[in-house]
Amino acid sequence: MEISDELKEIDENLINQLNRIANDKAEFWDIRAKVNNGTTLDFINQKSKEISSFEINSCGIRAFKNGGWGFSVLKDLKRESIKIGLQKAIKLARLSESLTKIKFKIAQNRPLIDEYKSSRKKNLEEIDIHDKINLVKNHEKIAANYSTYVKNTHTIYMDGRSQNLYLNSFGSNIIQDLSFLRLFCIVFTNKNGATQSSVNSVAGIGGYEIAETEKAINLSKKTAKEAVELLDAISPIGGKLTVIADSKLTGTIIHEAFGHACEADLVLNNESVLEGMIGEKVASEDVSIIDNPSMGQGQQFNLPYELFGCYYIDDEGIPSQKTKIIENGILKNYLHNLETSSRMKVPPNGHGRASASSERPQVRMGFTYLEPKDWNLEDIIEDTKEGILCEDFQYGYTDPTTGNFQFKCRISFKIKDGEKKEIMRDVSLSGMILEALNKISAIGNQKTFNYSVGMCGKGGQHVRVCDGAPYIRIEDMTVGGLN
Repeated sequence: MEISDELKEIDENLINQLNRIANDKAEFWDIRAKVNNGTTLDFINQKSKEISSFEINSCGIRAFKNGGWGFSVLKDLKRESIKIGLQKAIKLARLSESLTKIKFKIAQNRPLIDEYKSSRKKNLEEIDIHDKINLVKNHEKIAANYSTYVKNTHTIYMDGRSQNLYLNSFGSNIIQDLSFLRLFCIVFTNKNGATQSSVNSVAGIGGYEIAETEKAINLSKKTAKEAVELLDAISPIGGKLTVIADSKLTGTIIHEAFGHACEADLVLNNESVLEGMIGEKVASEDVSIIDNPSMGQGQQFNLPYELFGCYYIDDEGIPSQKTKIIENGILKNYLHNLETSSRMKVPPNGHGRASASSERPQVRMGFTYLEPKDWNLEDIIEDTKEGILCEDFQYGYTDPTTGNFQFKCRISFKIKDGEKKEIMRDVSLSGMILEALNKISAIGNQKTFNYSVGMCGKGGQHVRVCDGAPYIRIEDMTVGGLN
C-alpha cells in the first residue's frame, strides 16, 4: 500500500526518539496521525447551498501515567512538532495524575503491526466533481417532480478518504486506508395545511460504486413516495398495545435505548441501568444482541461495499471484533476501550473510537444488532389480533441511567384480526428498555433482517455506526399519538 508523504515523516528513527522522550516519564503513549480529504455537496430545492472539498492533516498524541491522561493536538505531521507534542502530553498526564483520585494502569496489549486498505471499485478521487454534482442534481429533480405535494427537497452528498497511522508504546504500528460515501435525502410535502416529511440515506465504506447501487439510485423516489403517503395517514388512539417493529425501528431501539447503556465508561460513571448486571438475565431468552464492526459484514446483505459502521482497528489500535452483549437473554459483556477494560480488568474489545485524531477516544458502538430467529413477517402479523406495525424511526429520547426511552415512528399501520390495515402517522412508543426486551414475543427470521446507517453523537463527537435487526413483536407497549 502506498503511504502518503506526510505519514512517511513518522519513521522508525522518530519512534525511537519518542520512546526516549517518554522513558520513565509516561507509562503509555500513543499517536493517531491522519491525512484526510473529501467532498461535500449540499443542495436545497435544486439550488446549491454548499460545494466544497477539503484536505486536513492532523495528529493526536496521548500520554498516560497512573490514571492521568495528557492529550496534545497538532495540525501538522512534522517530526519536531510531534516530539514537542509528546512532551506536552507527558506534562499534562503528570499533572492529571497528581489531581485524579482514580488510579489504574493501562494493561499491556500485544503489539500489532499491520496495513489495511478497504476495497473500492471506483476510487472517489478519480470521479470528476461535475459527475458528483450531477448525481445530486438528479436526485433533487426526481424528488421535486414526484408529486405536486412535494414542497421542499434536500440532498446531501459526502465522501472522503483517509489514511490513519496508529502508533503506541507497546510497539503497535498500523496504517488503515479507508474511503466512505454517504448520500442523504429529505423531502417535505404539504396537503391542505398538513406537512409531512421523510428521510433516507445510503452510506458505506468503499468507492463511488456505493452511489450506483439500486438502493442509492432509488433513494430520492423512495423518500418522496413516503412523504406523500404520510399526508393521508391518520393518528392512532394511545394506550397499551401490541407493537410490531421493523428492522430500522428495532435497530434504533437496540442502539439508542440499550446499546449506550452497554458502554463501559457509562457503567463506570454510574450512568447505566446495566451496572453490575453481567451474568444476569436482562431480556427474553430468545434475545441475543451483538456488536460486530469487523470488516466483511456487507457480504451478508449482498453489498458491493462494506457497512458504514465497520472498521479494521479502533482508534486505540485494537482489532475490531465480534462482541456478544446479550446471549439468550443473559448480559455477557460491556463494550470497552483501553481505559475501561484496564479498570475492569478484562480484555479490550475494540470499541475505543474518536470522530477525529484531534478528539479523545471514547467507548462507542460499531455495528450493533439483534440476532434473528425463525418468524416470518406474515406469520407475525397473522398471529397478532390487534396492534400497530411501526416502520422506521423519526426522533426520540433515551436515558441509559434508567433505561427510559421514547421514540416517534415515521410510518405505521394498524393491525386488526391479523391483517395490515390503514396507514398511520405520529405514532410514539415509550417504556423501559429492560421491560421491553422481556416482552418480546416474536423475533423475525433472516429474511426480515436488515440494517440502517447513521452518525451517533456522544460527548460532542459523532462517529459512523450501523444498527440492525429483524422484525420483532413486543407486547403491552405504551403507544401515543395526536388523538
